[in-house]
Amino acid sequence: MSDTLERTPLDPSSFPASLQNHIKPESPPPLKMMAARGMVPAPPEFSVRVLYQLTFDPDANVQNEALKALEAMPVAVILPPLQADQPAVVLDWILEHREDSEVAEAILLNRGTDDRTIAVLASKASAKMCDVIANNQVRVLRFPRILEELYKNPNARMATIDKLIDLAQRNDVKLDGLPGLQNALDSGQEIGAGATADDEGFADLLNEQVVLAAQEEAEAEQKAAEEAKMTRRERELKEKREAQAESEEELKKKPLFARLASMNIAQKIRLATIGNREAAMLLVRENNRLIHMAAIQSPRLKYSDIKKLASNKSMPDGVIRYIANNREWAGKYEIQHALLNNPKTPLEFAMNFLKHMRTNDLRHLMKNRNVPQQLRRQAKVLATKRSGGGH
Repeated sequence: MSDTLERTPLDPSSFPASLQNHIKPESPPPLKMMAARGMVPAPPEFSVRVLYQLTFDPDANVQNEALKALEAMPVAVILPPLQADQPAVVLDWILEHREDSEVAEAILLNRGTDDRTIAVLASKASAKMCDVIANNQVRVLRFPRILEELYKNPNARMATIDKLIDLAQRNDVKLDGLPGLQNALDSGQEIGAGATADDEGFADLLNEQVVLAAQEEAEAEQKAAEEAKMTRRERELKEKREAQAESEEELKKKPLFARLASMNIAQKIRLATIGNREAAMLLVRENNRLIHMAAIQSPRLKYSDIKKLASNKSMPDGVIRYIANNREWAGKYEIQHALLNNPKTPLEFAMNFLKHMRTNDLRHLMKNRNVPQQLRRQAKVLATKRSGGGH
């Protein structure tokens, strides 16, 4: 099953005869426009189907009018059709264009709603609706992306998530969209034990984090646009200033650091997965492997963060190994250079990075007493060979 539901037109013959001339592509535009504006009598269950069908009309004006009619339809009018049997594609379309909680709940409870539509709903549902979605264990097991979307939804209560994690573990469900959590499940370790932040407080924190993460994404896009106009030297100076302004000690002074103390492993893994960059940069320093491995896989971490982590000698071994084994990151010269000078980098990776180093960097590595002697010796061999002294 693909992740998204493909919407296609309905069979015109499935509509009452009185409506068919108003929805066929070849019908005169005035007839179709009448239907788009709700001027044609139709059984309640067909009122939304007519609008859906007209969004495929070749006339853009008809399409737009049908969509406007759906968006303007009063809740009291739209609910009866949603409580009747409806094609899955129609329900999926309505969910995309209506924000009403009553509409979302009616779609959730409709037996014809597709699992993929439920997954979309799970990503933005209220806490109450998250509980309803989670209670349908058959559906969750059939389409695990629903669980993944609930996990990332800050409105979903941690108690609800804990039950779903237990369900996934008991049924050997693979959560490909949540590598950090999947790693924790594969470990077999109990992740729900220990100190626990209160559910309401943790939910508030997750919502704050999602807002902050969105702001960070917008700022990152703006920063990338600005840096595209800079010279390489200007970018390097800017990165240096930013690094100096954000030392590890400054990170620890931030309020989030104190709030981590009251969280158990399961909460920290979830925060590492859906929290903002600050959360990931704090949690990647945790001693617990399940936590720091979830954090290093956070989508919030940027190239500059990875470069900083790669050079940090106090990073957990698993974090350094993960960076060194990541093709996208380890293919960058600056990260290779940082890893080579980090004594925690596994020797098999470091030896492979050597051949990519500039000669001056090899000479500096030769003098770095923090890295293994074998690595320094090989750096010397390469530097000597490049200088013409290899004969």
